[in-house]
Amino acid sequence: MLRRSHVWQIALLGLVIGCGEASRLDNTSRKATPTSPEVTTVEQPDLEVIPARAPSPQNTAARAKNVFANLIKAAESGDAEDWTKLEGELHDLGLAAVPALAERLSDTNNVARELAAMFLAQLGPDASPAAEGLLKLLDDDSTFARVNAAAALSTFEGHAERVAPVLTELLADDDVNVRITAATSLRNVGPSGVEAVGGLSRSLRDADSRVRAAAATTLGELGKVASSSLTMLRRLNDDEDEQVRTAATRAIKRIDETARTAPVTIPASATE
Repeated sequence: MLRRSHVWQIALLGLVIGCGEASRLDNTSRKATPTSPEVTTVEQPDLEVIPARAPSPQNTAARAKNVFANLIKAAESGDAEDWTKLEGELHDLGLAAVPALAERLSDTNNVARELAAMFLAQLGPDASPAAEGLLKLLDDDSTFARVNAAAALSTFEGHAERVAPVLTELLADDDVNVRITAATSLRNVGPSGVEAVGGLSRSLRDADSRVRAAAATTLGELGKVASSSLTMLRRLNDDEDEQVRTAATRAIKRIDETARTAPVTIPASATE
């Protein structure tokens, strides 16, 4: 059964879509059946290539709505096969799906809001036309809707200060997938991430290795402002998980490098 946690695991792992090669039509000449000792050949006429008609915006919008509606049903019924198929179709639609997803951000169905925000987060900055609806979800009753909305907004210009506190709070959520998403998304908020250093440092002690690795990576991305986490990061050199040890080592190196290369600020009084 495809439960909500399974949906989140699929989203975190990402979607890899393989495209097969289309079959080609061989227009070379063929030999006719001989009717006499002399063999004759008949040339096949070249086939006229008719360009495919691009779908109209109306048809694309309708398709996006239909695919997403069926995807919600697959998530609620636990049909993993349908979910995988429909998720691929939604990703194929790309930006064309943004209006349909934005429309469902105000849905009364929790799953609809959660999934709409999740797919918009996967689109990144290109989903910025849905910012207004996503901002409203930052106070949503659903934790999954809040973290997905914050994750999406963290990639939009001008929203870092608003989402950083939300993501920091969600680092302590009971659901491991929420914690992973929050820790990962905080690396998008730039200088606003300084507020999250304390929470990310605590996440280095998380029971789940994926959270520890995500927190370490984000602290490294924050650079010099995460210097207070160095002691905790060094303790992860003995972590039982290889990915955690690797993330911690890289984070320590990055923080140290940014601290060394940071410009030295000389107080004005010293130059007088």
